[in-house]
Amino acid sequence: MAKTTRGSATIKGAAGPDRRRVLKAASALTLGAAAGTLGFPAIVRSAQARRFLKPLVAGLNAKEGDPTYNSVSLVPKILREKYDVQLEFQIHPASSLGTDLSQLDAVQTGFIDITSNTTQQFSQYDKSFDVVDLPYIFTDWDMFYRVAKSDVWKKQAAAFEAKVPVKVLPPVGAGGFRLLSNNVRPLPEPGAVQGLKFRSLTSALDVDMFKAWGGNPTPIPWTEVYTALQQRVVNGYHVQPIWTFQFKHYEVLKYATEVKATFSIQFQVMNINTWKSIPEAIQKPLLMAFEEAAQIANEQDRKAEDFYKAELKKKGMEIYAPSAAELGKWRDAGEKVWATAGKDIDKGLIASLAKMRST
Repeated sequence: MAKTTRGSATIKGAAGPDRRRVLKAASALTLGAAAGTLGFPAIVRSAQARRFLKPLVAGLNAKEGDPTYNSVSLVPKILREKYDVQLEFQIHPASSLGTDLSQLDAVQTGFIDITSNTTQQFSQYDKSFDVVDLPYIFTDWDMFYRVAKSDVWKKQAAAFEAKVPVKVLPPVGAGGFRLLSNNVRPLPEPGAVQGLKFRSLTSALDVDMFKAWGGNPTPIPWTEVYTALQQRVVNGYHVQPIWTFQFKHYEVLKYATEVKATFSIQFQVMNINTWKSIPEAIQKPLLMAFEEAAQIANEQDRKAEDFYKAELKKKGMEIYAPSAAELGKWRDAGEKVWATAGKDIDKGLIASLAKMRST
């Protein structure tokens, strides 16, 4: 297992030829901003920096350099340079500690301290954040920024923490809007979906959305998706451009449609006992560091969304942008999920989010 040390973050995972290549190519619009943000002014350091001696283990599904990787890996540097706090992260990227669901289980038992994944993946533990995964509830990145800082998000985070043994950390974007991709035919409108098999998440919202579009959903762990597409166990999926590119799924996919249904949010959490073991004098700067790292990652992710779509096109994928009329058909079908899998979501909560939508 390759091991690289950068500042106070230890990165563990299998080495690979493409781990840094793509983000390096996109550096002008991504990591350049992060470097500028991390150029903190000199601070007056105490005689002895505050330290937390136990390294925190993070099991992530992102590859090194991805935005949702940076939203964690940058935290020790920010803590050290801006808040005079010494804390080490041992980071295991690219699902090297197990599948998405096994890492979500592991953070609750304390086997790992930190993990992150899309909000939909957490719905099996508690449904407080199902509202943000309703199809077509989010309109754009600006709405996400407003929601992430809102009292609505804070209220839902408290509700989630009351049910699940974790501390909710600041959220980050996870690649923007998902593309509906497949390896059979173009999908200009929902009528073309009929009969196709799609890899889905375990979330009822995700399953019902595929059914509303006429597809056959099949929950499959992310680590098995490439093979499932290659062997035609499924024909496609609904996934962000960054993951389609980073995991080379363009090799087993041909067509994609910008259905604009689901804006992906990466939900970051820490084991509750780990959180409680951290002294209060460190907890506050730690949360502030996570917030700043999230801001850097979000800007990187926002600028990279179009970049990855362009890269997929270079690899031979056809990405179709529906007309207003066609997009209306996708939206009408997708919003039917609100009355099925979303029927138990608080209508007042939906109304609160609707007020934050961009016009």
